[in-house]
Amino acid sequence: MISESLENYLRAIYEIRLEKQTVRVKDITESLKVRNSSVVSAMRKLVKNGLIKYIKYGHIELTQDGLVLASLIYEKHQTIKDFLEKVLNFSDKESEELACGIEHHLNSKLFSRIEALSDFFTSNEELQKKLNGYMKSKKYEESKSLDNFKPGEELVVSRVAGKLIIKKRLLNMGILPGTKIYIERFAPFGDPIEIKLRGFRLSLRKDEAKSIFVEKA
Repeated sequence: MISESLENYLRAIYEIRLEKQTVRVKDITESLKVRNSSVVSAMRKLVKNGLIKYIKYGHIELTQDGLVLASLIYEKHQTIKDFLEKVLNFSDKESEELACGIEHHLNSKLFSRIEALSDFFTSNEELQKKLNGYMKSKKYEESKSLDNFKPGEELVVSRVAGKLIIKKRLLNMGILPGTKIYIERFAPFGDPIEIKLRGFRLSLRKDEAKSIFVEKA
């Protein structure tokens, strides 16, 4: 069992290997947009786990165990990405970013059902069109972050997202799913945003407002 970060490195090695004959540290650095020192540190850990062979300043090779694990991680990533892109109509960039986060948190049962759903919709064109039509219709309205609305609007919190430190602060302020929020005013340049909830007035920074997803009351 390896960390999420090492899984990403292992998948990067596999993806580069599909395109090139050899894999070097600089290839992984460019692929993952990370520092050279971070890659070297990760390679040492993968060597320790028996998943790669790596000589300093040399090329990187997957061991037999590494190849099997890397291919499974890669296939899971591609399946999730395809599902988001082809079934749920996310853009290529959005699908890639979301797949990178989701792939580490799926058990085999949920993954197999996502795979089945993906196969079902991509092989049933009419149902795929109906799903697309429903998502674009007025019946389906995505919640948007609080900073997308205007003063005077009454809203309901659908979820609180963002970084853990921001999420904890917002939840402690009483901003919970189902809570009604009234936007009173935006300061110049949109920061802070003054809101009213449960009879209290609060000021939110823009990064906090972006973490609060709401729908019209």
